[in-house]
Amino acid sequence: MSDDPAQMRDKGLEFLKKGKEYFNKHQQREYREKGYELYKRGLECIIKYLKSETNANIAAKVRENLKVWMEDAKTMEATLYQNQQQAAPPQNNYQPSNNNYNQPQPSNQNYAPNNNNYAPNNYKPSPNQPNGDQAPKKDSPRNNKSASKLKEDDDNAKLQSNLESAIVTEKPNIRWDDIAGLEQAKKSLQEAVIYPIKFPHLFVGMRTPWKGILLYGPPGTGKTFLAKACATEADATFFTVSSADITSKYVGESEKLIKTLFKMAREKKPAIIFIDEIDSLLSARSDNENEASRRVKTEFLIQMQGVGHDDNGILVLGATNIPWALDSAVRRRFEKRIYIPLPEKPARLALLQKQLTKTPNDLDHDDIDYLAQKSDGYSCADMNILIRDASYQPLRKAQNATHFKVIQMLPNGKPLYSPCPPSDPRGERKHMLDIPGDQLTLPEITIDDFEVSLLKTKPSVSKDDLGKQLEFTKEFGIEG
Repeated sequence: MSDDPAQMRDKGLEFLKKGKEYFNKHQQREYREKGYELYKRGLECIIKYLKSETNANIAAKVRENLKVWMEDAKTMEATLYQNQQQAAPPQNNYQPSNNNYNQPQPSNQNYAPNNNNYAPNNYKPSPNQPNGDQAPKKDSPRNNKSASKLKEDDDNAKLQSNLESAIVTEKPNIRWDDIAGLEQAKKSLQEAVIYPIKFPHLFVGMRTPWKGILLYGPPGTGKTFLAKACATEADATFFTVSSADITSKYVGESEKLIKTLFKMAREKKPAIIFIDEIDSLLSARSDNENEASRRVKTEFLIQMQGVGHDDNGILVLGATNIPWALDSAVRRRFEKRIYIPLPEKPARLALLQKQLTKTPNDLDHDDIDYLAQKSDGYSCADMNILIRDASYQPLRKAQNATHFKVIQMLPNGKPLYSPCPPSDPRGERKHMLDIPGDQLTLPEITIDDFEVSLLKTKPSVSKDDLGKQLEFTKEFGIEG
């Protein structure tokens, strides 16, 4: 099956880019030859693409660029030839063998196709290597091995490039103190992430760092928030991965991506690999499962804790809402399984106090304590939605208001309006859209606004879901 023209074009551009990077970045001959070979492969793909491109305007633009790329190939060729001549042994110290070899001479011919193989006409590898050995023939084992190594390096570079975006380069700026409650979960993560890096001499013998931690619980309880705190607090390379990052439609590539992910983590250790919604990737294996999915799970299990792999300095951190759906072998590899429950009243109280500092309000401590009591069964995400909905109530008041009053004069002499009841003697009949944008302010959030929002905003976690979480915790996990 022939490649799609657009795919062939993109493949060619990728080869051209990588070839030029290899050639310009490295001074060693073998790297420059590799870059040159990649560049030639790119030219081959572009020529093949042009044969099937039906849009004349696009084809004309590509042909213009092709002239420049061919000139670049000629420059690479000349540089390789010049370096080869400089590396050749002096004539008085080196006697050629009886074979009548001719040294390659630079050609004045333009760079052109040769038997449909876009290799330059005037550059050939030196038949005599600097150590006096005869150059390998085209189909020799050495040449085949070199070509295979080149392809393998190119594939690995492509896979690593795909995974570079998974590395968190900027800290999320979330600290442990920003997380209300969940003390056991924070302590366990500090044991696994912070202490081994700061006090490595303490972790000897059986006191080795945890290699796998699973955070599970109802949706919206702070599992991903804890992972962000790890990324901020830990002095380690942090990989955040989803199933889309390490799955591919091509057979065998998903396993290579997983292998490359762990290889990169070992090279950059100490490292943390965080996989959110891990159940979508490593669910329980079954007899009617397709082979590709089974191979992906097997490769992950091998890389996470298999024979012949150095796991020191690497922590795999997983998060899921349905831990019972995980494969038993995956569950075993997560040595610590921490239940992240719904926030209790002290945690809800702390969350309300923290979030309400960002918006003007007239709530006192008793009002906030009352809201913490009334929001039993809410997750952290539900609490945030409740507070946001309550903060919209003053805006809705202004939207529905028919009268506005001047509450003060701005420094520029203009009046500042706020909505008021029609019975207010200072009120003026206006609509919200009649007031200039910089002359309108909203009233503070009140307890009545929260009462209205409590009637509309319900908990998102059902009692049945909580029962399953507690049953799994009783059998396999620990409280967070």
